[in-house]
Amino acid sequence: MRQIKKILKSIIAVACIIYLVRFFYTNRDSLDVAFNLNILTIVYIVTLFIIYLLLHSYRFQLVLEKCSGHRLPFFPWLKILILGRFLNTIFSQTGNVYRGVRLKKDYNISYTDYISSFTSFAWMDTCMNLIIATVAVAALSPDLRIGQFTAWKILAIPAVVVIILPILAEVLLHKINFKNRHLNWLHLKLSEVLTVSVNNLRDTTYLLKILLLGLAMFIRTCASFYIYFSVFDIHVSMSALAVFYALFHLSVFVIITPGNLGVQEVAYGFLSEQMGIGMAQGVLVVALMRVVGTCVICTLGLILGGHDLLRHHRDYAES
Repeated sequence: MRQIKKILKSIIAVACIIYLVRFFYTNRDSLDVAFNLNILTIVYIVTLFIIYLLLHSYRFQLVLEKCSGHRLPFFPWLKILILGRFLNTIFSQTGNVYRGVRLKKDYNISYTDYISSFTSFAWMDTCMNLIIATVAVAALSPDLRIGQFTAWKILAIPAVVVIILPILAEVLLHKINFKNRHLNWLHLKLSEVLTVSVNNLRDTTYLLKILLLGLAMFIRTCASFYIYFSVFDIHVSMSALAVFYALFHLSVFVIITPGNLGVQEVAYGFLSEQMGIGMAQGVLVVALMRVVGTCVICTLGLILGGHDLLRHHRDYAES
C-alpha cells in the first residue's frame, strides 16, 4: 500500500511538471515578464520568512502545550521545528517523525499528544485562515470573482465544511463501537485526537491568542505575496492577496506530492489565470517562493546542526 501511494504521488508530480513544461513551451511569450530582484528585496523576503517561522512556531507551541499539558521553551522548540522542516525538504515527511521523537525524548510528550496537537493545529489553522480570508475578501471586494464564481463564497464553502466535519466526526466516533481489537484501538486513538481538538474550542483565551496570531500571520503572508508579485512587476489587490493567502496555508497541510512539487505551481497558476493575473505569473511567483523558502530552511537547518541529522535520518525514516 505504501509503495502504491509513493507511485501515485510520483505520477501526479510528473504529470504536473509535464503539464507546466508543455504550457511554457506552447506559451513562450508568457516568459517575457519583468524580473526585478535586488538585495533590498531579498532582505525583505528573507526577513518576512523568518517572521513566518517565529509566528508559526509560537502558535504551534501554544497548541502543543494545550493538548499535552507540558510546557515548552520557545527557542529549543523553534530549533526542533526548523530542523523538522529541513529534514522534510530532503526526505519527505521524515521531519514530522523527527519532531515527534524529539518531543517524546526531550519533553516527555507522547506520540498521541503530538498527533493530537498536529491535528488540532492543522484544523484550527485551516479554519482561521479560511475565515480571515473570507471576511477580508467579502469586506474589501465582495464582487471579486474566481472564474465565474464569487471569490468570498468559494472560500466560505470549504471554511464551513472544515469547521463542521471534525465536530461531526467526534460525535459519531463516540457512538460507534468495534469488537475487533485493532479497530477498537484505532477508534480510541481517533476519538482521543478529535476530542482534544474539539474540547480546546471551549477555552476563549486560548482561541483569542490563536486568532490574534492568525491575523498577524495574515498580514505577514499578504505582505510577502505582495513583494513576490512586485518582483515580476505585478501589482495585486489586497483581496486577491487574501485569496492567495488561503491557498498558501491549505497547501501547507494538504500534501499531495512531496513538498506539493508541481501541484502547488499548477494550483497557483490556475488561480492566477482565473483572477486575470496570468497563469505564467502565478507559476513563477510560487517557483520563486519555493526557491527562497528552500534556501532559507536549508541554511538555517545546517546552522542548527542539520549535518548530524542527515547522517541519522534513516533512524527517523524507519520510525
